[in-house]
Amino acid sequence: MTFIIRGPLVRIPRYYIDQALACDQIISLPEALHRHAVQVLRGKVGDPLILFNGRGGEYHAHFTEVSKRSSSVAISHFDNVDRESSLDISLVLALIKSDKFDFAIQKAVEMGVTAIQPVVAARSVLNLKASRLEKKIQHWQGIIHSACEQSGRTRIPELFAVEPLHDYLTTHDGRMKITMLPEANKTLTELTVPEQPIALLVGPEGGFRDDEVALIQQQAIQTVSFGPRILRAETAVIAGLAACQSHWGDV
Repeated sequence: MTFIIRGPLVRIPRYYIDQALACDQIISLPEALHRHAVQVLRGKVGDPLILFNGRGGEYHAHFTEVSKRSSSVAISHFDNVDRESSLDISLVLALIKSDKFDFAIQKAVEMGVTAIQPVVAARSVLNLKASRLEKKIQHWQGIIHSACEQSGRTRIPELFAVEPLHDYLTTHDGRMKITMLPEANKTLTELTVPEQPIALLVGPEGGFRDDEVALIQQQAIQTVSFGPRILRAETAVIAGLAACQSHWGDV
């Protein structure tokens, strides 16, 4: 949830809701959304809020009914606002420590990625068991939704299932793949303007293993240097996405 400012004193809460929305519609808020909007923010009848469902634009609404256990809102009008980046860029991130991974995908969403692909590299420290994987994916999805609320985005980045790095590297998905390697001999500014979507690949703590670097080079993935300093994985995500958006996107 975030606030949209309307005038000097009015802050309007903004929420993601996973359902079809339409003008002149009255809907009951899902339990979690109701709990935050009413029990935390003390929303009351007549108070405004903004809803979006990730399909473009956002809907202006106001509370029509509020009780301890439930609340309803009426949608008044649709705003076809578009805050998505002109650059179609996805993040491919090797699994790292849980809190660092959470931080990285949050910032990636704020930077405008269209998709997130978690991969398991040789040095990945977070090795998810199948029994925990579904909960972890739900957790990541929640972070994505919250980051979209906060950043004003109107479309939800796609979260792909975790897969081995080798499988990802040998799959041709039509994107120009870019990764950062200390030994790379060119910078991002030396790459030609991409005509296809981009995928930024960021390795785990400790970097890619030698055999993974060899496979990256075999697959003709663009390798670039981001200077002489060693970046943490989560820092590399922010630096890489910011550079791509600055060079080719809307930052």
